[in-house]
Amino acid sequence: MKDYPLVTGETDQDLLNIYSQICDKKNKKNIALQNELLIQAAQKYQQLGKNLKALQLIESLSQQNVQRTALTDVAFLAGVGIAESYLQLMRSNEVRYLNAQTTYPAAKKLSDHIHLSLPEPDTSKTQAITDTSIKQKKISKTTFNKSASLNRSAYKTTQVNHPKNINAQPKTVKAPTRNTIAATKSKNGNTTTSGSSPFASFNKN
Repeated sequence: MKDYPLVTGETDQDLLNIYSQICDKKNKKNIALQNELLIQAAQKYQQLGKNLKALQLIESLSQQNVQRTALTDVAFLAGVGIAESYLQLMRSNEVRYLNAQTTYPAAKKLSDHIHLSLPEPDTSKTQAITDTSIKQKKISKTTFNKSASLNRSAYKTTQVNHPKNINAQPKTVKAPTRNTIAATKSKNGNTTTSGSSPFASFNKN
């Protein structure tokens, strides 16, 4: 541990285990493994909020010509963490804004660069257009058209079997007329009563 003063005073077990592997005599000659372990240590420093130590370790690796994208990410996160902590100090404790001539232009420039470096949209859940998907779409459309056609045919059949005659008028039933007894005169001048015997006039003579 004497060769790595940055770890002095640290108590995190994961970080101490990383340095234990770095100091192991079996790994001393394995330079590639040593560098990978030091990168893990830098990442751990940043995760613990020890951003200055992370940047110091990254600078040390950079002087040894060790370049990794992981180190670039750690350096960026550590720098953002430091800037954020001092911005909070400025706003909360010192109760002041960014300076229009110095700090704000730098913050604005960083914000613009971040905006230009936004992640690409995630297209992993987007359904790819394939021959199979096109066929499935056609089958679904054909099935829908057949179903709609059957529904129209069934509707027309129902209308034919149950026609609605809107103009039909209700039938009226006339009551039978009552027979009235009417007196009629015969040709010979005698009066015959309807409903009486035709020989009644002869009986009177």
